[in-house]
Amino acid sequence: MSKNDPLTMTRRTALGRGARLLAAIGVSVVFTRAAQAKAKAAKEDFFYSEEPGEGGKQCSGCINFSAKPTGAYGAKSGDCSLVQGDVCTTCYCEGWTDKLSPGAKKAG
Repeated sequence: MSKNDPLTMTRRTALGRGARLLAAIGVSVVFTRAAQAKAKAAKEDFFYSEEPGEGGKQCSGCINFSAKPTGAYGAKSGDCSLVQGDVCTTCYCEGWTDKLSPGAKKAG
C-alpha cells in the first residue's frame, strides 16, 4: 500500500476516529439512561384510585404531585412523577409520599 492509497490510515487518524466513536457511544448511553429514568409507570402499577386513600391521603398532599391548570380532571388536574397521564388532586395511589414528612424526596 502506498501513502496515497485511500485505505492507508495513520495511527493518529485511527486513534482520533476511535476516540470520536467512543465519545459518541458514551453520549448515546447517557441520553438513553436519562430517558429510561424519566419513564413513568402505568397507573395500574401503583393501584391508582379515583378516591382518596386511607386517612384522607390524596395526590394534592403527595410530594410526587404537581398541579396544573387544565387536564383530564379540569382545575383538579396534575402531573405525577411516578405514573403516566393526568392525575386528580383528590385521587390516590400506593406511591403516595407525604410532602410534609421530614426527609421526603420526590421520585425521579
